[in-house]
Parts: sequence; C-alpha cells; structure tokens
Amino acid sequence: MSVTFTPEIEPTGFDVTDGEDGRERHATREAAYARVAELKATREPLPGCTDPETVRAYGAYMVEPVHGDQEIPSVNASNANARHLLRLLGLLPGLGAGDVARAGDGGELPIAGEDDLWGEESCEQFLGRTLLALTAPASAGVPTRAIGPRMIDCGRAEGYDGRRLTQLHDLAVWAIENGASRITWG
Repeated sequence: MSVTFTPEIEPTGFDVTDGEDGRERHATREAAYARVAELKATREPLPGCTDPETVRAYGAYMVEPVHGDQEIPSVNASNANARHLLRLLGLLPGLGAGDVARAGDGGELPIAGEDDLWGEESCEQFLGRTLLALTAPASAGVPTRAIGPRMIDCGRAEGYDGRRLTQLHDLAVWAIENGASRITWG
C-alpha cells in the first residue's frame, strides 16, 4: 500500500471514455455524467473507439477530469514512509513505544501505528510545514531488517528525509503557482 501527495486542481473539463480509446469532452461534471447515463442505455462507441464490439457488449464508460495540457505532479511513498514523512511535517503524532514493529512468535507483523494516512491542508500551510521540516537535522537512515520469514523492512537510505521533503516542498510550490486550493494525501 502507498500514499500519494497531490495538489487539488480544479479541472478544465471532463472526458467521457468508453474503455477502448473512445473519448468525448464535456465542460461540466454534470454534463459528463448525464452523457454516461445516455451511453449506458445505448452502449454506443465514442469517437476514436478502437473496439466498438467490446463497447457494445460491456459499455464500460468512465468520467475523467481534464486539467488542460499541464501534468499534475505527485509524490508517492509506502505507508511506512508516508507515516514517517507526515510525522516530520507535524501532521501525525510523534513516535512512541507502541510504534516499534516486531514479528510475533508466528512471524506475523503487527501494525506499527494506527494513524489515518489521508488528509488535506492548504498549500500555504503545507509549504510552511515542509520548510520547517527541512531545517531539522539530516537523518542517518534506517537499516534494512528482516521482520519475519517472508517480510523485509527495506529501511530508508541516508538522506531520504531531505530528498523526500524537498519533493514535497517542490509540490507545494507548484501547487501555489498553479492555483491549487490544497494538498491532499491518501
């Protein structure tokens, strides 16, 4: 499992797709979903469809938000590393004795922390958190360790914190410069 940090940008339009490269653009979310309702009844392929028979048989229509020509950046981390980053940003409580994961007698891995790994914050607040976190001393990293017979914690390389916090900082700067309302993660 993983957590993705991304800016929330208002879409410039909405594409209806048929699952086989067919696509139509609509100005509003409501218009796109109204079109999907029509298409589910008729199962007609959309312009650009490469397999009309599959569309007629299955009718797998979807609505996808469009953000113009810009590619929306994101930062992805494993759940364990996302939990660590959120703690560095002050968005989760600090480490406690209960956060140390040890394999039980049967080799099963208990969950290290029960934090919700989703949330949102204004771009400006998130940027401030990254700036503060970047002033902290550099981490020496965490070594790889075997947790059980089939589970390995790959640890974190030296410099991981600074590298990932810089990526989150750059994400927040991009979000502000491109009019995002907030940063979300989950």
